[in-house]
Amino acid sequence: MEIIKLEEKHWKLLKNKYNHPANVTWNRDELLSDGFLIQEGQMLLGSYLLKPMGQSTVQLKQLTLFSEATPELLLVIFQAIIADINQSEYESVVVNSHSQQLDTLLRHFDFKPSDSEQLPTGTDLSTENSWIYVSN
Repeated sequence: MEIIKLEEKHWKLLKNKYNHPANVTWNRDELLSDGFLIQEGQMLLGSYLLKPMGQSTVQLKQLTLFSEATPELLLVIFQAIIADINQSEYESVVVNSHSQQLDTLLRHFDFKPSDSEQLPTGTDLSTENSWIYVSN
């Protein structure tokens, strides 16, 4: 499995999977500037955004899988994302959780519940379900 920076050539493939323009939440420019693809060989498994929130912090957003997400596949994908983040210039990653299952997954990958002091100033993130990962 590999993670690659999303490029213009991927947009046609993705807009069909995202049902664009009917699904307007998926913004082409945002995907091209902050998006990544998850692929296995020639098969696209999903995509996500790493939205900058400060000099060294990003928010993991819109993690989308294109096929049935088994627990095993989700673990492998999340492990690949964390490995990619650890090799990047980012020092921390924030994720907003909306489920107990995601909370459990985040805890497994050493994310910690965050509070407002840990988030970059000027962010509009809710700290209620916010988790933070500090890279190695």
